[in-house]
Amino acid sequence: MKRLLMLICAALTLGISAYAADETEIYIDGTLLECPSAPVNADGRVLVPMRAIFEALGAEVSWDAQGRTVWAARGDEFIGLGIDNDVMSVGVHNSFGEAVWVDSVTLDVPAQIINDYTYIPIRAVSETLGARVSWDAANNAVIIDSRSDISGTVYYASDSDYQRLYSVGINGKNRKKLSDRSVYGLEMYGGSVYYLSADESFLYRADNESGEECVIAAAVNTLGTDADGWLYYQELDGAARESGAVFRLNLDSGETERLTAASVRYPLLYGDYIYFNIDGSNNMFAVTTDGAASYEISIGDTSTVKLYTFNCRFFGGYILVENGVWYGSIVRMNLDGSGVVTLNQTNFVIFENQTQYDKIFYLNPSDGQDIYCINIDGTDEHLVVKGDSSWIDIDVVAQWGNMIYYKNPMRSEVYRVNADGSENEYVCYADTVKVVDGRLFSSYQGLYTGSLDAHDMVNIYAGGVKDFEVIGDTVYLTAENSSRLFTADFYGNSSAVTMDSVGEWVCDIE
Repeated sequence: MKRLLMLICAALTLGISAYAADETEIYIDGTLLECPSAPVNADGRVLVPMRAIFEALGAEVSWDAQGRTVWAARGDEFIGLGIDNDVMSVGVHNSFGEAVWVDSVTLDVPAQIINDYTYIPIRAVSETLGARVSWDAANNAVIIDSRSDISGTVYYASDSDYQRLYSVGINGKNRKKLSDRSVYGLEMYGGSVYYLSADESFLYRADNESGEECVIAAAVNTLGTDADGWLYYQELDGAARESGAVFRLNLDSGETERLTAASVRYPLLYGDYIYFNIDGSNNMFAVTTDGAASYEISIGDTSTVKLYTFNCRFFGGYILVENGVWYGSIVRMNLDGSGVVTLNQTNFVIFENQTQYDKIFYLNPSDGQDIYCINIDGTDEHLVVKGDSSWIDIDVVAQWGNMIYYKNPMRSEVYRVNADGSENEYVCYADTVKVVDGRLFSSYQGLYTGSLDAHDMVNIYAGGVKDFEVIGDTVYLTAENSSRLFTADFYGNSSAVTMDSVGEWVCDIE
């Protein structure tokens, strides 16, 4: 986005010398914005009378003469701009009516009074209200897309309101509170969001039309849903709520089935199986998702190898495990525990962030942090990268086909290498790296995207990024300092989805 902003700034700066200030026009969704006083250019930024732009984007405006502050409100969301102040404040009112300040946006040009009108910077205000802004140099016009025709809903736990459940359009409009409960464990199915209440762990669901409904009035731990509409969950027992039987619920019919006879620990849904542990046993157990068959899974001496759902790697059609306390030889078995095979005879640690396909990447932590690869059938074990012992540790952070991206967790330098060891090269400086549909995404003091070798990375969001997810041709990201949710496309156009801080969130794209 930085590159795009520089181009727009240059265009705006050129427009100052080529056009009179009153020749600049503002278009919102193709309609000319009527202003009581003409837009002006100030230091390469377009400013407009406050009331015109705020009301056009659905906000109510007020003026605090004593504090010399412009206030705009849209429901429980609000914006404050002080005259001659280069900071715009953003916040929401919580369920108790308290004003919660969420974010401070630094402006290139402050709000100011010109010819008795209060002028505000159009780009910062528009993007905060969910719109996207571009510059039409040929016509000396600012083009605003209010995104009113963008469909889809984001459901989220608002950290600005004690994790209560809200919904908002992907375009940042129509924010609505759906639950007075603090919630977690959000998951979408059939146009509704399912979630757990923080105080009692009951299962609820809600949507914009039907409101909130209790689905299971018992303390549960949800494991996930499948394509057939079954939700798998553990009904927790005891004061500690650390164990319980596993059930499944058909979200369409309401039918419930019990899948384990006894209370279990650490249940995990993977494919057509639910894996779990039982007190007093060092083996792992599994039951098919329809409850038709169950299995006890072991790879030998249980005093040496203790199988838990959290120390196994579920990899395509196999389970992988290191047969040692901390690391060991890699053992492969089928998902039902049969066909146990030791793939190698050296101490290794399997990388977690790798694509599940026909190769396994793993680390030799005792010999210079070397990266190795082996085929899933146990053939072609070979060195990929001769590591540097000074790195202390190496993580695989992303993968695309036979190519992996790796870095030292203590440093931000990202490298890539093919499975055969070729093309081992530095890629970029990043906190987080993801590869989606053949595009590289990286975050470090901003969010960038480009080709797999990072030679053409474009800055698509200028601020710090806490986390991001790529869905189709849109990136959803939470800002580092405020935890507000934004969207960005691959060309540097970004806009806000929320004015409040977001915890968990899920998206229902129409």
